[in-house]
Amino acid sequence: MPNQVPHFDNQTIAKIVLELYGVEGEISPLVAFEDQNALIKTSNDRFVFKIANKRWPIEFLQMQHDVMEHLSRAAPDLKFSRAIETKDGKTITIIDGFAVRMLTFLKGDMLTNTPRSPDLYHDVGRFLGQYSSAMKTYNNPAADRPDDLWNLDNVIACKDYLCDVIDEDARERITRLFVVYEKDILPKVAKFRKAVIHGDANEQNFLINPDQPTKISGLIDFGEMIYGSQVNDLAICLAYSLLGEDDIEMASQKIIAGYCQEFTLEESELEIIYDLAAMRLVTNITMTSHDAKKFPDNQYILISQKFARDLLKKLEQKKYILK
Repeated sequence: MPNQVPHFDNQTIAKIVLELYGVEGEISPLVAFEDQNALIKTSNDRFVFKIANKRWPIEFLQMQHDVMEHLSRAAPDLKFSRAIETKDGKTITIIDGFAVRMLTFLKGDMLTNTPRSPDLYHDVGRFLGQYSSAMKTYNNPAADRPDDLWNLDNVIACKDYLCDVIDEDARERITRLFVVYEKDILPKVAKFRKAVIHGDANEQNFLINPDQPTKISGLIDFGEMIYGSQVNDLAICLAYSLLGEDDIEMASQKIIAGYCQEFTLEESELEIIYDLAAMRLVTNITMTSHDAKKFPDNQYILISQKFARDLLKKLEQKKYILK
């Protein structure tokens, strides 16, 4: 709903940041779909100021901070943001009904803007594998959203929105995929290992160390965390990392190898990893088609759909899926 989406101007953000954190700096917007994010740049530091959509419970936002703290102990070699406390020791404050918070800023270039290499793909998998290993010991009821349409374990629910996919070729391909998924994959999902997963390990959320262009320096955006099959994090990573990639065999094998180096997949998980990656693309295509129908003036919604349709077609043609 429109009244759930924050629309704070820079002057208001500056006032809030100064009053809550005692911080003054240059404010610039960061891309967000349903929330509002801003970069706060001071003379000697940078922060990310976040204003949450009203649909997110406070417990879910607090869980994001808890996960960051957990990872600082369970995976100290990995880099993640941390919540900044206000002058009175809070990490979440309600302003005009919206939850606001501030995080440390992670330096690095987005993976999406970085030339790819076999070593870089391997390190993407390595980083995510260490994340999965660290999250084995974490649990939080706030992550339990089984009916969420972006929950890969619940991808079959996206079938209701297939009619919104305008591209006929994509719609027919997705129809075939749903048949295979229901018959061969869905019965196995309940048996997969479960944990709180990142849920959105895409090419815009991995950061690269500019001084080491084959190394991941951090992972951002915990706004899609969810309790689900751990293998889904790798499947989601593959789905987005392979967008626009010509050599999907090399790229996917490097990512999988790096991941399994840190978090070994079971045979039942490994044998359907491409099918799960394909179903993430199905979610992307169906749900962005549905959202575009509701919000025809929002160009951001369909920004990656063409690449998703192309990759789904390539996966089918090269016999990675629809076995």
